[in-house]
Parts: sequence; structure tokens; C-alpha cells
Amino acid sequence: MGIALFINPRSRANRKHPEGIHALAQAMGETGQVFSPPTLEAVSDLAVSLAQDPPDIIAIHGGDGTVHSVITRLIPAFAAFGNRPLPPLALLTGGTMNVVPRSLGLAAPPVAFMEHLARCQRAGQLPQTVSRSCLQVGQHYGFVFGNGSVAGFLQEYYSTGSYGTSRALWIGLRAMSSKLAGSAYSKHALPSFEGKVEVDGILQPGSSFTAVCAATVREVGLGFKLHNRADEDPARFNVVVVKGQPLELLADLLPVRLGQGISPARADSLLTNHVRLTPSTPDMPYTIDGDMYRTSGPLDLRMGPLLQLARPQ
Repeated sequence: MGIALFINPRSRANRKHPEGIHALAQAMGETGQVFSPPTLEAVSDLAVSLAQDPPDIIAIHGGDGTVHSVITRLIPAFAAFGNRPLPPLALLTGGTMNVVPRSLGLAAPPVAFMEHLARCQRAGQLPQTVSRSCLQVGQHYGFVFGNGSVAGFLQEYYSTGSYGTSRALWIGLRAMSSKLAGSAYSKHALPSFEGKVEVDGILQPGSSFTAVCAATVREVGLGFKLHNRADEDPARFNVVVVKGQPLELLADLLPVRLGQGISPARADSLLTNHVRLTPSTPDMPYTIDGDMYRTSGPLDLRMGPLLQLARPQ
């Protein structure tokens, strides 16, 4: 097959600019096939089909949530065939922020990236790749996890269907003003995580945390490098247990932007293979690569498989 191109027909970019799908198909030409599964069940079926007859490259056009949804179905499908490794993945930036490819220096105009992949195919070569493990969160796979205030902020961000930097800033300013005034909005937009946090089996002190964040890449969006230790050890991921209150964390905005992380006085930044979160409340929202989930029981975070991610030219 050569290249198998996943396109998310429901992504914001593809709904606004459907001509981009045609441009990608033209750039790929005869070197591969376009797949646009309409449902997650269809993605699962396609993953099994690709595992039976693997392509040389799997390209994914969509945002971080699309990448997360696709690899969550690809990894178990390939594992079912004798732990067959996934082919190289090409992350074609088709989302709003594209955190993962930008964090790893793999972001490129999608059509130009596809033209490069097609040239490699015609020459009988595979593209150069970057190795990076993903996270396994329960039965899902992704790169960036967050609960507490991170999940609450994203729920509020998504609530109107209007996205962008200006909306994110508006929510942040409103939540901070609410915190100062003692009103209820801050608890809604920036809730804490109530429960137990175990890192490699060691119980962390406290039972109330602003957020617990984990990732195998440095950035979390808008250029903020919360996980400044994510590149230190390829066999472990970076977990940041945030203890400081939201108003206190304003002092860390610039250091996080510069890749220096949150001050140890307000967060513990650790390298680990396993985190267990046990909520004391009946419902814990959390996010994986921008997609929202909820759980009422313990949640385990582990290192996922090592993936080969294609470099643009």
C-alpha cells in the first residue's frame, strides 16, 4: 500500500477548508491510499485491517486528539499480531495547536510533508524518524495527560465551540479574577484534584492538588513547556504534581514558557514509569491530548510503546 493516510473529516480545519483533503490526496498520488473513517468504530476496524497488511508509513492528518484516537486503536491492533511494531507515523499538522509535532520539531505544512513522504516512497526509501514513547492512560494512548485544574480549564474552553488564544486568555483572566473575588467560577474552571497520587508506588504527601500532569513531550500548548524534563530519559515520562494555588502559579508562567518548569516550591517534577491516581470524589475528569474523559476509580499511567515519528524534509 505504501502510505496509509488517515484524515479526520470532522476536524475543525477540514470542515473549514475541505479542499485541503484533495490537496493531500494529490500530493500523495499513487503512492498510497486515503482513509476517512466516519466513526471511532470504523477507525478500529481499519486499524485491524492495517495490522494484517501493514503499510510502509501511516500518516495522520488532524490535531492532537486525532493522533491520540488513531494510535489508541492502532497499538492494540498491531499488538494482537505478535506485538508487531507500528510503521513510522507521520503527524500532519491539521489541528488548532498540534502540540506533539511542534514539541518534537516535526511540524511542517501538511501538503509539503506529504510530497516529501511520496518522494521517499517513489525512491524506495523510508523517511528519517524520531523515536519517542507515548503514554498509556488506562486503555488509551497519547502524549499529554492532565486532571484537576487542567481538565477543568479545557472543559470550560470547549464549552462554547469557540477556540483560540483569545478565548484561553479570557478564561484564565476570568478565573483568576473570580479567585480573588472568592466567587464560584474559579472552582468551576480551575477545580482541584482530590485524592491519592502514587509515583512508582510511593504515596505523595497531601490529598488535594491543583493538578497532576504527565507527558512524554515538553510542551502542553501555546508554547508552554510544562514538562521540561520530558527529554531527560527515554525510558520514563515526566509527571508534574502541582501543589501551588492558581494565583501563586502566575509567577511560573514565564519560567514555564522558557522551559524552566514550575518552581519546586509549588510543584514536584519527577521522572517515572508508573503513576496511580485514586480520586476521593465520585467523578474525576481528565484529558489526554485535549480529548476529555472521566473516571470514578483508580487510573494508571504507564509508559506506552516506542513509536517512530517521521521527520519532514
